[in-house]
Amino acid sequence: MEKNILSEQFVLTGTVDNISHLNPKLIQNHCLSNFTLDNKIEDDQFWHLEDYITLPYHQHIQWFQDYVRDHYREKYGRTLVPPSNRVELNIRSIIQQSGETINYHNHVNPWDLENSPEISCLYCVSETPEPSHIIFKYDDGRNKHRLWKQEIKYNQFILFSSNIEHYITKNKNSGFLVNLSTHYQLI
Repeated sequence: MEKNILSEQFVLTGTVDNISHLNPKLIQNHCLSNFTLDNKIEDDQFWHLEDYITLPYHQHIQWFQDYVRDHYREKYGRTLVPPSNRVELNIRSIIQQSGETINYHNHVNPWDLENSPEISCLYCVSETPEPSHIIFKYDDGRNKHRLWKQEIKYNQFILFSSNIEHYITKNKNSGFLVNLSTHYQLI
């Protein structure tokens, strides 16, 4: 008897080791300094990109991507690469002001599958007293509309299948909830 796995959906969490020179606070400052209407991704109001901010290159973001890529390759034997030459599709930030929620969405563009990611990553770069969560909605065979709740913690990254519908719960803090959003394909 031989079993073949036809598809996989996953949520994987990890933290950046203290040995790394990566500084989440510098990434947070970079995200906040680019939090302007000019950097907001212009897109149809009904698609998820309207909640994202484009980010220019930053050394600590590059170090974060290197960290995730190297550790994923070591553990799973596959390499994460950016899905597109368009930086705004690969590196973005999500900044939730007090009381804001990010609605359900996924990261696969059905009209541009070639540049759509296979794996998405959310990296929390802000320390907040009240926790927020990312809620994943998925189907598991005949078990439909299942939910998985993952707490968003400072310096923690969450890798997940890009096709999974997800939302980020209401920011109950008086300050901003700042997350870095990166995207990858597998080779």
